[in-house]
Amino acid sequence: MSGINHHLLKLANDMGLDLVFVDMDRSGIYYGGEKTIFLSTKLLDENSDFEISHELGHCIKKHEELSAYYYATNSARNKLEFEANKIAIEILIFIWSNEYDLDKEQLNAVKFMEYYKIPWNLEGCVRESIQNYG
Repeated sequence: MSGINHHLLKLANDMGLDLVFVDMDRSGIYYGGEKTIFLSTKLLDENSDFEISHELGHCIKKHEELSAYYYATNSARNKLEFEANKIAIEILIFIWSNEYDLDKEQLNAVKFMEYYKIPWNLEGCVRESIQNYG
């Protein structure tokens, strides 16, 4: 797990979570009952910080308590996924700005998204989070 950002490892550890890489088709999943984030072994060769942060977002928002809601409709699922993405982005902005000692004005949305492999459909969320940071 040496490729994982040490701040994310500490956050997961402080939250009492285990990170486990397994052979699976999806990129990651959070199991609240097990206090475990399972991640695809395919992520071992690339930056997996966004996926880890996304699953941490599910944990922070206690989405495991909303599993019936999550599976009820596509709009419910999309809402919870967006919440997890937003938290992931906020976690990573904090890490990015602190690791590189950047002021809010120095944060570049495109470089940030490329570095963390954040999907481009979240660009508006990234820009808004950067604007609201600090």
